[in-house]
Amino acid sequence: MATLFGLLQLNKRSLFSTQYALQTINHNIANMNEPGYSRQDIIFRTAYPTITAHGVLGNGVGVATVKRATADFYTRQLRRETSNLGGWEMVSASLSEVESILGEPNGNGLSDALNAFFEAWNDLAGDPESGAMRVAVIEASNRLCQAFHSVDHALTQVVDNLNDQIASDVERVNNLLKRISDLNGQIVSIESKDVRANDMRDERDQLLLELSKLINVEVKEDQYGSVDVYIGGTNVIHRTEARYLKVLDLSTQTEKRFSISLENDNSEISIESGEIAGLLEARDTYMKDVRESIDNVASIIIQKVNELHRRGWTPRGSGFDFFEGSDAETISVSFAIQSDPDLVATSYDGTIGDNTLANDIAALAETAISEDDVRTINELYNSIIASVGTYSRTAKDMVSNQELICENIETKKDSIVGVNLDEELVKLTQYQQSYEAAARVMKVVESLVQTIVDLPVGMY
Repeated sequence: MATLFGLLQLNKRSLFSTQYALQTINHNIANMNEPGYSRQDIIFRTAYPTITAHGVLGNGVGVATVKRATADFYTRQLRRETSNLGGWEMVSASLSEVESILGEPNGNGLSDALNAFFEAWNDLAGDPESGAMRVAVIEASNRLCQAFHSVDHALTQVVDNLNDQIASDVERVNNLLKRISDLNGQIVSIESKDVRANDMRDERDQLLLELSKLINVEVKEDQYGSVDVYIGGTNVIHRTEARYLKVLDLSTQTEKRFSISLENDNSEISIESGEIAGLLEARDTYMKDVRESIDNVASIIIQKVNELHRRGWTPRGSGFDFFEGSDAETISVSFAIQSDPDLVATSYDGTIGDNTLANDIAALAETAISEDDVRTINELYNSIIASVGTYSRTAKDMVSNQELICENIETKKDSIVGVNLDEELVKLTQYQQSYEAAARVMKVVESLVQTIVDLPVGMY
C-alpha cells in the first residue's frame, strides 16, 4: 500500500536523479572547449512499481546510466585523414627548407657562383696571358666549390634533422602506446562494474588521434571496452600490453640513416602515413633526389672542365686536372693549380695569346650537356630548383586540402558529440524546474507527516 514514507522515498529518488542530471549538464558545460570531449547525457529509468490490491502504483524515477555521445564513423575518418595530414605537413616543411637552401635570397648561392665561374673563364679568354686573370679564375672556382660544399652541408643537415625527428617521434609514439594501454586497463576495470568510463574513453580517443597524427593506426574495440591497436598490420596494443617501436641505426661512414622496427625485432615495420611516414618519404625520396641532382651537376662540371683542361698546354706542363673530387661534397680545385696559377691553361698547343681552351670552358655555360640531354649546366641546375618548387607547392596544396578535410570531419563529428551551450541551458532550466517541483512535493509530504504526528494519541 502507498504510505507517506513511500512518498518520501519516491521524491528522494526524484531529487537525486535531477541532481545527477544537473551535475552532468554542469560537466558538459565545463568541458565544452576541451579537445576530444564528448557530450554526456543522463538516461533515466522508471523505478520498479509497487503492486497493490487497487492497482500498480509508480515509484518515480531513477538513473539508468550516463551515456556518452559517439560518432564512430567520423572518429575513424578523422584518424585516417589526420594521419595523411601529418605526413604531408612533414613533407611540406622539409621541401620548404630545401627551397630556402636553393633559393639564394642573398645572391651568394650556387647559381650565382656558376655564373661567376664561367664569366671568369670568359674574362681570361679576353686576356689569356694575364696572371691576374688566372688568379681570378682560381678564386671564382674556389667560390664555386664552396657554394657546392655549402649546399651539400645544408642538405645533409636537413637529412640529419629528419633522422633526429624520426627518433623523437618514435619516442612520442611509445609514450602514447603506454598511456593508451594503461587506459585500457582502467576502462575495463571500471566498466566491469556495469558503468561507462566516459571521460577515460574521451581521453583514450584523443590519444589515439594524436597517435594517428604520428603514424597510421587501425583500432578495434573488444567486448570488454579495451582497444587493440595495429600499426602496419602488427598488433602493438592488446589490453594492457604494448609492443614498443625502436629506431634502427643504419648509418654508414658517409650517411646517417634511421629506420623503424618493433622492439626485439629488427625487421622494418610498414609505415604508410603519419608524420613518421612523411619524414621517411622526405628523407628517402625528395632529399635523396635533390642531393643526387646536385651531385650530378658537380660531377658534370668536374668531368667536362677536366676533359678540356687536361688537353691544355702551359710552359709549366700539360695534362693537369683542374678539379679534384667527384660530387658536391668533394669538389675542389686541384692542389697543383691552387699552388701555381700558371698551370691554368688557356691554349691547346701553347701558342702565345691563344685563348681557344679558355673559350671552350667558358662556352660550357651555353653548351648542351650531352646528345641525350640538351640542357646547359645552368639550365640543369635551374630545373632542380624548379622541381623542388613544384614539389613544395604540391605538398603545401595537399596540406591545405587535408586541413579542410579534417575540419569538415571535425565539424560533422562535433554536430553529433559536441556540447551545444544553448541546448544545455535549456536542459538546465528544465531540470531546475523539475528539482523545484520535487522539493515542493517533499515539503507537502513533510507537512502531511507532521499532521499525522500532531494527531491525538489513538487516532492513528
